[in-house]
Amino acid sequence: MGKKILDSKALYVVLSVLLAFAAWLFVTSKDSTKDSERFANLPVEFTGEEILEERGLMIVNRDVKATITVQASPMVLAVLKREQPRLVANVANISTDDTHVVNYRVILPNGVKETDVEIIYSGPGGLGGSAVSVEVARALSRKVRIEGEFQGTVAEGYLAGDNDDFRFDPMELLISGRADLVNQVSHAKVIVTGDNLTETVSNAFPFQLIGASGDPLELGISCDVDAIYTVFPIRATAEVPLKVNIVPGGGLSEKDVRLRLSDSTITVAGSREAVDALTGEGELVLGTIDLAELDDNLAQSGGEVTFSIPLADELENLSGITEVTALLSVNKRVETRTFQVTSRISTINAPEGWTPTIITQVLPVRVRGPEALLDELTEESIRVVADLKDINQAAGKYTVPVTIYLYSAATSSDVGVVTPRTYSIVVSLARDG
Repeated sequence: MGKKILDSKALYVVLSVLLAFAAWLFVTSKDSTKDSERFANLPVEFTGEEILEERGLMIVNRDVKATITVQASPMVLAVLKREQPRLVANVANISTDDTHVVNYRVILPNGVKETDVEIIYSGPGGLGGSAVSVEVARALSRKVRIEGEFQGTVAEGYLAGDNDDFRFDPMELLISGRADLVNQVSHAKVIVTGDNLTETVSNAFPFQLIGASGDPLELGISCDVDAIYTVFPIRATAEVPLKVNIVPGGGLSEKDVRLRLSDSTITVAGSREAVDALTGEGELVLGTIDLAELDDNLAQSGGEVTFSIPLADELENLSGITEVTALLSVNKRVETRTFQVTSRISTINAPEGWTPTIITQVLPVRVRGPEALLDELTEESIRVVADLKDINQAAGKYTVPVTIYLYSAATSSDVGVVTPRTYSIVVSLARDG
């Protein structure tokens, strides 16, 4: 079996070819004859740029290229074709903004020695040797404001915000590049679009750089972000009725007065939830007029009462009305009298183990009503009661609020105490025994 393999002519042919190829490789690798290969438009890499940055400078023409021709053995050229040489230029010595000529070095791949090659340089633009032209400019970084513009539409019953309502993150844009280009930028603009919008817009949007003339700029400068997160309000609107409540008292009832508001409605805007919550109440109550608290002039002749418009922070008053005047008319003739109450002043709910003594001997009580009904009242018609349930259980004198009870054949809407919650008496408290 082994003899057959050794006698095989095919095996001898293969071995002969392999030996011949190895011999050729050995000869060509040692052969002084060299071939040439042109490497065109190799990019030039820069080192020392951090030094330029410290000097406030930057390279403008970063796409610098150069062409070299390499003479070497076919084996070396084969390696260079697989992994092309690199061109590296050091710009650390540049200190001014101008066009500079700098030399570059050729970096050969691993395994290729400088002694294995001969390099022929082809400087561009008439430059000789391993030189290229580098344009250096003054660098600048600064922040510019961001503005927004709405170019969409909103659905019926909704209102888009204005330019001041835009909110951005970041709030300013950092731009960097050639100083002469950076200084052309006035601000950045975000444009928000959309049709029949019903909700606040919140998303990341592209932006434009805008010049002093207001026109967009196309500049070769860099920005610290690619998009700006933008919030732009789209608010629901509604017309809301206004109301002032009336509490009867002091000899007057709701049917005895007439109330007219200077503005009966306002238009508000806000989130859908906030607007629905307000309209769900049916009306916006501005406040209350307690007829028992009216001064004598208002009770007898009527007059004006001014109310501010209370709105939740989530709502905006689109009408711009900050106050509403309520014109009060009284269609019942009343007057006010003062009764000196002396004998019918008492206390209730004294704390156990303590004895109260009423210090106040006379309490003037003002009562309002028609003249005929007031004529029927006497001091005995009025009772003053101080509730001591919340009094401090310690010896001393205390001012205690009182309740005024009015005994009259007339109803409370015909005759009543004026400002009934303002009365008080002085009580002395002493421990029993």
